[in-house]
Amino acid sequence: MAFKCPHCGETLRWYDFRAECKHCGANIPNYNWEQRLEEDSEKAETAFARLHYRVANFKSGTVGNPFRIVRLVCSLLPLAALVVPLIKINLQFPFYEKSDTVSFLTLILNYITKLDFFGGFKLMSATALGAAAKPLMLAVVLMFAAVAAGVLNFFLTLIGAINLKAAPNAVLCVVSTGCWCAAAVMASGFISAAAQGTVNVLSGSVVWWGFAIGILLFAVNTVINIITARSFKKQRSAQPSIDEFVENELEENRKEEAEAAE
Repeated sequence: MAFKCPHCGETLRWYDFRAECKHCGANIPNYNWEQRLEEDSEKAETAFARLHYRVANFKSGTVGNPFRIVRLVCSLLPLAALVVPLIKINLQFPFYEKSDTVSFLTLILNYITKLDFFGGFKLMSATALGAAAKPLMLAVVLMFAAVAAGVLNFFLTLIGAINLKAAPNAVLCVVSTGCWCAAAVMASGFISAAAQGTVNVLSGSVVWWGFAIGILLFAVNTVINIITARSFKKQRSAQPSIDEFVENELEENRKEEAEAAE
């Protein structure tokens, strides 16, 4: 491993550990330190200018106007779909009866965490219960996908604001809306198949208004993000690029330093 002396350009080896160059005697650590210090200062100013540009974009993209504040709040509203009732289930055994209303949250807490969730996928191929298990497991997977896309949408709302981007958010909201709609259809299929395949031991109904709330909230987020994406595009075209912003801020800093020196 070798490098060159900054003063004379001669090659130095790894074992040339002295501070002075053996060829010209220049002190390598302190060589041209003023210029290097000035270069480091310019790099720091450039980095801060880029940070200022991104912070300004973040503020504008999240709380820049009332509509964007509403968008930020609405990105969290689909979480309400986790607690609204989705399915009503009735169990009727000779000496045991139970009725329960299941939301996405109670589905996780009372069923998925207590039962063999992955065993449900094996049950899909069963002869007697496979017809009911298949739409049920598909509904659960679709709801998980919708919720995951909704959560990711919130974080992308914050991350995308740095560069004034909202198109990925619109795509995620479309995915959430589609998955929630498909989950409602699968849940209905599960109720129908369960009533036929379990001889009325398991029956119930789909709470359509519960699914409708989730669909509505995801759909509203889709529309809001489409409008925001167009607004961001206009803003990016009207404002200077990050390189132009940095150049302007550095020029202003130099003017202020020159005025202060006078």
